Amino acid sequence: MITESLSSIKDLLIELIDESLNLIKKSENIDYKIKDKNQITGDNPVTEIDLKTQNLITSRINRKFPKHAILGEEGESKKVVKSDYLWIIDPIDGTKNFINALPLYCVSIAVMFKGNIVAGGIGLPWKNNFIISAYEGSGLQSSSAKKYLAKNCKPSAGLITFAPTYFQRSYRIKTNFLKFSGEIRNLGSTAAELALVANGNAQLALSGYAFIWDFAAAWILVKESNKKIFFGNMNDNKWQDINPWKKYFNNGLYELEKLKNWRGKFMACQRDHSEFLLNNIKPNGRKKSFSFLDYFK
Repeated sequence: MITESLSSIKDLLIELIDESLNLIKKSENIDYKIKDKNQITGDNPVTEIDLKTQNLITSRINRKFPKHAILGEEGESKKVVKSDYLWIIDPIDGTKNFINALPLYCVSIAVMFKGNIVAGGIGLPWKNNFIISAYEGSGLQSSSAKKYLAKNCKPSAGLITFAPTYFQRSYRIKTNFLKFSGEIRNLGSTAAELALVANGNAQLALSGYAFIWDFAAAWILVKESNKKIFFGNMNDNKWQDINPWKKYFNNGLYELEKLKNWRGKFMACQRDHSEFLLNNIKPNGRKKSFSFLDYFK
């Protein structure tokens, strides 16, 4: 049970996303510095706008909730921190899109309480800032929700599916899925894709290999939208309806270093499609000795 007012967390969450989007949009047409977090130039860029946005968010959280812990995508983190609350921040998910002036990026913020995600919000830089949010047990809040209803137990060919460009190599896909996969798109923002499934703009998203800040807010959005989101257990090559990060909270401590280094996969979908998808997609990629017959296993 949450011990302090969730309403104050909710209010700050929306304010932070709105203010962050405004800061980012004002920066689109100015010169800013770009660095690479990897050795390959352009592979994993970070801009000074990412850093300014994260600083805006963290400074506001620290003022309002000084005892809350924070895990952001940018910068270093402590190995372990003592707190019941943990804010998980991706200041710009889709930095490459932002750099190229494509409005297909988002701000993603989630709040954990004792390892459980209790609040989350994702904002896209569309007209008047398009924000989708959710709070444990309160359903989905959206400025433009879509009322998509599944008409059968399979995805529909005329509806949107989000998947990585390499999804047929990074997942085990049966040919039966390809018949019903729908119009496949890749926005370049994992958090945005999952949020749009929650909002009803798309029927399915295959997401990852990615980090906790790419998933945490979207995870509760999908849950509270009464759709399904599954964690890809790659050790057992199966999907699980679990929160894979809860184990990193123990005895009042968050293991931030392990959370920062965590990577995984998720699948979000319409509830009526879940059985079909679980039978036709596995989270592990192709084996080295892959053969055509593996499609039918």
